[in-house]
Amino acid sequence: MPKFKTLFFLLLAAGVLALTGCERKIVNETAPPQDGLAASACFTCHGDQDLSLVAAQQQWQNSKHGSGENINRNRNNSSRYQACERCHTSEGFIAQVSGIPADGEHFTSISCFTCHQPHTNGNMELRAADPVTLANGVIFDYGDGNLCANCHQSRANVDTYVVDDVELSERWGPHHSDQSDILAGTGGYEYAGYQYFSSAHTGVLEDGCIDCHMGGSQANLVGGHTWNMRSESEEDELQLLSGCNVDGCHGSRGPVTDLNRTANSDYDGDGTVEGVQDEIAGLKHELVTLLFAAELMEGDEEDGYYPAEDRMVSDADSAGAVYNYMMIAEERSGGIHNTQYAVGLLQSAINYISTGDPNGVAPRERTPLLSMH
Repeated sequence: MPKFKTLFFLLLAAGVLALTGCERKIVNETAPPQDGLAASACFTCHGDQDLSLVAAQQQWQNSKHGSGENINRNRNNSSRYQACERCHTSEGFIAQVSGIPADGEHFTSISCFTCHQPHTNGNMELRAADPVTLANGVIFDYGDGNLCANCHQSRANVDTYVVDDVELSERWGPHHSDQSDILAGTGGYEYAGYQYFSSAHTGVLEDGCIDCHMGGSQANLVGGHTWNMRSESEEDELQLLSGCNVDGCHGSRGPVTDLNRTANSDYDGDGTVEGVQDEIAGLKHELVTLLFAAELMEGDEEDGYYPAEDRMVSDADSAGAVYNYMMIAEERSGGIHNTQYAVGLLQSAINYISTGDPNGVAPRERTPLLSMH
């Protein structure tokens, strides 16, 4: 008999639920919300009408940040990687900007909650947008672009790093992704007596990186939360130019139609005015050829060039030429971020290695560079 009573009450409960249906409702709405955020505000993001977050997620999936390729740079994989966590993992980055150490139990790739904290703030404002002090003490202050500068900067202070009697190694240099330094026109090895300049990007970008890299997305392959300026797909060769062609920038002086826009002059001295990225590539080739001949660089074109392992350099000016090459190579925009500063760093290094004078006139000879061993 007890079994029949239990079955009866279960059927009765199921019937009640069927009659009442399922209502999309937040319970305990009167409970004190966290930081003043009401529970019903969840539907602002977790609704089914606004697809902007879906678009952002799809864009992120096509980004380098979303790949998770370098997430193994954390203490759980190797103790020597603990210093890498702050830029290679979400937990490490949050620890860096919040000042609260990561617990180290697990690490995840850079994602939405790395840069945003909507469940705390109640909105999609950035987790951190304060000005950032670069390694050499220069303040990087470009609005929301400051968030990017926490990682996209040189890890070395050129003023104390490039000195007399320095020993080179494959890992010697500014480390990867020094875009903030180049955009701000700082961080390279600047030779005494040589005058360096910066392009307009240094002064006109209110939000720095974001103004260009987060322009209107195309096919979720460039722009937006991909941060890509050019798609890697062979089928969809897209370039993000909307951020360039706005009033007050290139939109006022004739639109840019290619990221590799025509340079103002023949920077690499090969007799032809080419695109900015082609001119910078020519200068890099010329400098690395000279550095290879001086036994200051190793590597090859296919796998890349790097400072000569265990090479002692007696004077800072020679080491500075290596540093400037690495600075522009690791920055990876091909001179777009700050053309004049990139050209200055490369030309002064070429002049010094060729003549011993950063203002000297280097001979322009194009020699094929096949390998560096």
